[in-house]
Amino acid sequence: MSREGALAAMLLRFKKEIIEAAWKVDRGIINVIANESWVELKILVAYERYWHPEGLEDLRLQIEAENEGVVIPPFSMRWMRAKRVIKEHYQWGKLSSDGASVVFKVPNKTAGHKLLLEMWVAGNKFRAHPFIPDKLDTLCGSCSARGHWEFQCRKVAAACPICSRNHFTAGHRCEVVTCAVVGRVCPHVGMKCPNCGGAHPAQDGRCRARNEAIGIARGAMIGRAIWIQQAETAHPHHEQ
Repeated sequence: MSREGALAAMLLRFKKEIIEAAWKVDRGIINVIANESWVELKILVAYERYWHPEGLEDLRLQIEAENEGVVIPPFSMRWMRAKRVIKEHYQWGKLSSDGASVVFKVPNKTAGHKLLLEMWVAGNKFRAHPFIPDKLDTLCGSCSARGHWEFQCRKVAAACPICSRNHFTAGHRCEVVTCAVVGRVCPHVGMKCPNCGGAHPAQDGRCRARNEAIGIARGAMIGRAIWIQQAETAHPHHEQ
C-alpha cells in the first residue's frame, strides 16, 4: 500500500516491485496502471421519487441509460446530506421545492463536462454542477462541529447549533407557551455557539470559529475553483 499523496508517476517507477508484492495476495495481478481522474458532480432531484432504499440505484441507471457514454460506478451515488436530516427537513416543510442534492462520480473530466453541458434523467433535462467537497468550513448537521458533514460524523451525541444542548436543530424548542418556536432562534432561549461559546448560533456571521474556518477553506480551494469557472464558462446550464 502506498502512502497517502503518492503520485501515480512515482508508483509506476516501481511497477515490478509492486506487482511482486501484489502476487502474494493475488497471482492474477499482471500489471499496474494509473487511476483515472475522478470527477464529482451534484444534481437536485425530487426527494419523494428517490427516497426509497433502491432510489439512488434507480437514479444511477436512469442517468446511464439517457446520457450516452456516461458510466457511474455502482455505490458512488449518495445524498449530499444525511438522509435522516433530509427527511426531517421534508417533514417540517423546510426542504427546497427543487428537492435534495445527490452527489455522484464520473471517471474523467470529459464525462463530467458532457453532463455539465447536457444531462437527462427520466426524460427531463437536469442542471448538473461540479461538486467540490467542503472542508474546514463545513458545519455538521449532527454535532455542529466544523470540518465534516453529518453523514461522516462519528460523535455519538448531537449538539444544537443554537443552544449547544444535546439535540438536533429540529429538536430546539421554546418552552414559553405564547412562543413555542421550533428549530429557530427566539428571544426566550439563550443562544450558545457550540464551537466558540459565544452568545449566537453556530452559523452566525459574528462567530470567530466560523470566520476562521471559512478563511482557511477559501485559501485551500483557490486551485479547485479554476475548473468550476472553466466549466461554467464553457457550458451554459439549463434549468431542470
